[in-house]
Amino acid sequence: MPSISIPVLVLWGDKDPFTPLDGPVGKYFSSLPSKLSNVKLIVLEGVGHCPHDDKPELVHEKLLS
Repeated sequence: MPSISIPVLVLWGDKDPFTPLDGPVGKYFSSLPSKLSNVKLIVLEGVGHCPHDDKPELVHEKLLS
């Protein structure tokens, strides 16, 4: 991730059972916005591992803004 210079939007479901925010992968991605100015993390409430399947309207709202 540090070598990526384009804007990165990370959408993460707070109910993800496979890669929870408090797990090692989640902690890594949660830390990125404070280290890299091009990374933005949005945690989606009530969403699991596949936000685009669970709540496509919410994902679209975040992507299109």
